[in-house]
Amino acid sequence: WALEQLLTFANVSATVRTIVIRLKDGSLWVNGPQWPTGEFCKLLDELGPVRHVVLPCVALEHKAPIKAFTKRYPEASVWVAPGQYGPFGTVGLTASSAKMGYRVDGVFPVGAPKAGDALPHWADEFDMRTLYVDLPENAGPVAETAFLHKPTRTLVTTDAVVFVPAQPPPIFSTYFAPSDAADPDFWAKSVIQAVFLPLREDGAAPRSQPAARWPGYGAVQGRLLRAPILRAFADARAPAEVRSWVASIAEWPFDRVLTAHFASPIKATPAEFAGAFSYLDGELPDIRCEDWRLLDGLNKLIEDNQLGAP
Repeated sequence: WALEQLLTFANVSATVRTIVIRLKDGSLWVNGPQWPTGEFCKLLDELGPVRHVVLPCVALEHKAPIKAFTKRYPEASVWVAPGQYGPFGTVGLTASSAKMGYRVDGVFPVGAPKAGDALPHWADEFDMRTLYVDLPENAGPVAETAFLHKPTRTLVTTDAVVFVPAQPPPIFSTYFAPSDAADPDFWAKSVIQAVFLPLREDGAAPRSQPAARWPGYGAVQGRLLRAPILRAFADARAPAEVRSWVASIAEWPFDRVLTAHFASPIKATPAEFAGAFSYLDGELPDIRCEDWRLLDGLNKLIEDNQLGAP
């Protein structure tokens, strides 16, 4: 199951999705839980008892709600990706290093689990691979744990890849007026701002063809891809580590991908997943050079001021 909330700040709006899987014993595995509102918890509780909580990455929008969520479900086990840092707590490579404001039962091992690594009780139903890159010059690591749910041949990711649909997800109607969503430019501009590309417009293209009118949108819509912000911030700094992580995931036998943002589930093979990272091997970019200027500027700001990894 997927439980969605809408993240909005400044001019950026994006779906944030919690992935919920019922395990063989009937308990719930909750990956990337969002804010535990009354509606959210009611829907979750209807599915079964929450026994396992997963914080799969270090991105702020995913770790910010965890303390409130674990307070609502204090008996659930909590496993987190390594390298947590910032205002919502810190964790190194072991649970004993955790200072998150809530109990942390375990930290996912870097790379593939090895003999002797501590693993969660539910590990028999999943395989896992953890990307972890320490970027000391940016004051914080980049990390994400991807999971293969073996019984359903499902790849569960958070930010690894996205698929931008042709229309805004239904949850956008809970915040935006119908007249706004009906504007031909609305979704294209929302996508461009969410992936941090500049609002470059081709005024000669008709408004009825948003992919032509907004080249940045046309470059990312309708296919599985790596989010530009992660290409710029993480992959450019650690291409070898990202390439190794992707290759290890592509060895798994999955036929669909679940993600935390934009559309999900996505029908995709391991080869298609790996193809979203083909730029790491020198394939010509699909996003024009001039459309990287916003991310280049943010990168420079991060490096000059040591603001922390994304």
